[in-house]
Amino acid sequence: MRLTGNRIVVAVIVGLAVLSANFLTILFPTPAASQRPPSVNEYAAHVGNARIVPAGGLVLDGNRLICGRRPTVLDPSLDDYGAAYPGFLILNPKLITRVPTAVKLWIYSHECGHQFRGPSEELADCFAVQRGRRQGWLTTDGLEQICKFIRPAKRSSMHFSGPERCEFMRQCYAENKVR
Repeated sequence: MRLTGNRIVVAVIVGLAVLSANFLTILFPTPAASQRPPSVNEYAAHVGNARIVPAGGLVLDGNRLICGRRPTVLDPSLDDYGAAYPGFLILNPKLITRVPTAVKLWIYSHECGHQFRGPSEELADCFAVQRGRRQGWLTTDGLEQICKFIRPAKRSSMHFSGPERCEFMRQCYAENKVR
């Protein structure tokens, strides 16, 4: 088949489109299934010694903790007190026992805040202290325990320094408007 006139133009356009698509795929690859966040079962299986607590089944110091329909994974190998993936929360049971009740409930509520407010650390902090105030488990004394707990924290790419976070949480705690 001989290409002439309009056929040449169409062939060039189609060729450029194919090359462009391949080039964009190289520059911006589609995330593979292995790059998506794990499900709660995948996370627990990967960790090996974690335990999944169904939504509403977690009790800390006599307080039943609920974050919508999201389960909590108790992961003793987690390198922090708590974390969150879309759809579930993670707590390190060995570390969480070392802090006062108000701090435990704040950590849980902070991670829950990520479920409802997204990745913003400030919004998760605010969510946690406002939730604690509304639910009655967070008093000004409890907020001071939280501030004491985070005071040594240095500023990072994810968090403000402990004192900066504390000042922001005091403002959120005092506000009636839910953030």
